[in-house]
Amino acid sequence: MSAQGKLTLRNYRCFDWDHPAILEFGDGFTAFVGPNNSGKSTALRSIYELRNMFSVIPDSLSANRNFRAITQPVGASDIAEIANDSDPTRFQFSIEIPDSARPKIAEQLLAIEILLEYEVQSQCLSPKLVRTVDNQGGISQLKEVQIRTGGTNQPFPLIAYPNLPIVDYSDLMAFATELSFSRYFPAFRNAINAGAGSYYDLPVGTALVATWDQWKAGNSRLQQNAISKVEKEIAALLGFRSLQINADQSKTTLNVNIDDRPQKLHEVGAGVAQLIIVLAAALVNKPPYILIDEPELSLHPALQLNFLATLGSYAQKGLLFSTHSISLARSTAQRIYAVKKIKNGSSQMHPFGDKAINFGGWLGELSYSSRVELGCEGILLVEGPTEVLCFQEFLRKLGKDHNYVLIQLGGSSLIKSGATPHLSELSRIIDPSKIHAFIDSEKNSSEAQLEANREAFVEECKSIGIDVHVSERRATENYFERKGIQNALGKIYEPLGHYEKLEASQKPWHKSNNWRIARETEFEDIRDTDLGKFLTSL
Repeated sequence: MSAQGKLTLRNYRCFDWDHPAILEFGDGFTAFVGPNNSGKSTALRSIYELRNMFSVIPDSLSANRNFRAITQPVGASDIAEIANDSDPTRFQFSIEIPDSARPKIAEQLLAIEILLEYEVQSQCLSPKLVRTVDNQGGISQLKEVQIRTGGTNQPFPLIAYPNLPIVDYSDLMAFATELSFSRYFPAFRNAINAGAGSYYDLPVGTALVATWDQWKAGNSRLQQNAISKVEKEIAALLGFRSLQINADQSKTTLNVNIDDRPQKLHEVGAGVAQLIIVLAAALVNKPPYILIDEPELSLHPALQLNFLATLGSYAQKGLLFSTHSISLARSTAQRIYAVKKIKNGSSQMHPFGDKAINFGGWLGELSYSSRVELGCEGILLVEGPTEVLCFQEFLRKLGKDHNYVLIQLGGSSLIKSGATPHLSELSRIIDPSKIHAFIDSEKNSSEAQLEANREAFVEECKSIGIDVHVSERRATENYFERKGIQNALGKIYEPLGHYEKLEASQKPWHKSNNWRIARETEFEDIRDTDLGKFLTSL
């Protein structure tokens, strides 16, 4: 899946010149997996530390500022520590948008990438390279010398250069602005301390209490409704009948009333406190992107997926997370990166290329055996990561979200002939009667035959004793009704026909947004469909 934008870090902390870190920002979820101290948090935290620099990029392109912007990274006690030890004098970062973008005016060029360098001693940010695209898709670039010829006779984001069409920076700067307003939540998330303050982008202590009290007890109905929504969603996540959260009389902590039992925030456990603090911070900001370290901390595996989905729903666009759990990454993320330490203390990041299917290992990572003790009834196999979150939402509406471990099949990579060895591996671990599968038919019409590979997969499931259902409609997104779609994405989107291909619709959405639509869909809207009947029968 293509990203809406990328941030590349060179010679930044543990990522040296030869091994840059790349953060893809797009709809849905991006995961970074790796051991402790591998660089996962460093990559995510960059969005916090570079925030000031994103906002002064226009200054660095201005002749009036001599093409330099004086700025400092956020939260760094020693600026020199931001650059890699191999070259502590400077680091670079680039932001880019897809080269499929085009100028709004045919005669102009559209800036799609800018490379900037930060000099530690002078604390100056300056542009080194700009890539542009023309109306026909032709790519060209401006080097530093040419960038410094930019005129001042055009209002930014338009810049005129000698012997070139005017360059429009608007789309690139819109992405930079999104980065500057995105929020980073660190791994330590359970501090309610005396005094007001923040820990990275988490308000803590009396700052959090004051904000919560202002929203809940203030005059804004919008804020009051938002707080009420958080309380209901946390209660649903944890299986409480009711949850009320209020500032205590001293305004130094929060009182938590769970099922009519009053408690202080520090008394409810790290997992509950984390949910409250993180979701409250996300609610207050509603950022374009949320970046969070180890969302699985202090949460039972049965809660991790729901927590990620709930937190992701508070991001306007997408969520990036670091994790030790490869299974959590596989279950939710459209993009996965592996991060590891290499020589000289530097780190390396690359797309996670492990395509091996190991259901036994995945079940271990998902703590299936411990979940059985808590009432888990079986396994539900679905198409891919977008369906995992989708089906989790539907099961949550039925009160069955803790009853099944969801595992994605990787689409056509496993839904084909020859799946028996992998399915048999599952059946050796769990009674096959407790394994269920729901796959897309991908039919173009009601009369169309099921494609041969999918038919073979169905037969192999049946031979092992796995309950498998093929959708009557083309795919999961063909079951969504207008209300759910428009509540999630906006009034410009319309439902698909039963066999209409998403990409061919008049206004397609990213498939990674299916879970957002499922979250806004009333189960009654699908109850009488074959999908609804399948879920109800579980």
